[in-house]
Amino acid sequence: MIQIQSIGRPEPICGMDTWVPVPARILEVREENFNTRTFILQFVDAKLREMYRFVPGQFNMIYLSGVGEAAISISSNPHQTQTLAHTIRLVGSVTRAIDRLGVGGIVGLRGPFGHGWPMDKLEGKDVVILAGGIGLAPLRPVIYWLLHHREHVKRVVILYGCRTPEDRLYARELEAWAENGALDVLVTVDNATREWTGPVGVVTNLMRRIKVSAEHTVVMVCGPRILNRVAAWNFLQLHVPPTQVYVSLERNMNCGFGRCGHCQYGPKFVCRDGPVFCFADIADIFAKEEI
Repeated sequence: MIQIQSIGRPEPICGMDTWVPVPARILEVREENFNTRTFILQFVDAKLREMYRFVPGQFNMIYLSGVGEAAISISSNPHQTQTLAHTIRLVGSVTRAIDRLGVGGIVGLRGPFGHGWPMDKLEGKDVVILAGGIGLAPLRPVIYWLLHHREHVKRVVILYGCRTPEDRLYARELEAWAENGALDVLVTVDNATREWTGPVGVVTNLMRRIKVSAEHTVVMVCGPRILNRVAAWNFLQLHVPPTQVYVSLERNMNCGFGRCGHCQYGPKFVCRDGPVFCFADIADIFAKEEI
């Protein structure tokens, strides 16, 4: 039996109220590319470090007093929760303010929130992970989990695409995973440099390089909206059942538990019902604009 089934969906750790953040310290900042950093956080309260659990695919709300709050996917190992990693693209006031704090800075943290990837449905399956750009961050905990529980699943394929070789997230880990032998890793870039010897083109082109046993495959996709759509439809055309295709959606999430309404997606809320959705549950609205 896969151990994560016993964890279920962890309750948020936010003091006595899910609106109240708890302090966490920035222990380390790792530069991924020109505008993306991975921040290693640790709860100031040692008891919270012991209590905190998350399922791959969940997110935290990171708060800075006087600036605001942002929903950030957890990108660390779910089996090692003494510290938490959040890979953040520096594109707004909150994320830039977090970057200015640097090592030793204190942020507020609420979470974990949302439904994660279907770890309880992977036993005995082939697993295909397809990510574009920063979409690899919410899937990184899945990769850690699969390496930890490698005997529970069959083939594992990682398809990752980004603009240039320098834009890759977790470049050293990607190389280590590729050399590991337990995973099949294919990386492509839109624009190659002279040193790049790998594939060039959009990440969905990599699907031509793999064989998919449709009935026995679980697919996980995360990337820009257009990539999510194209990839999901391509896997459906390969006859992977809609119930075995999962997509993580990005939305403006302000509260984390479906109260504010900012992340409404048709009849659902991304923060509460997602961010990971089974395609079968959103098929009727997935291709619609302005939802």
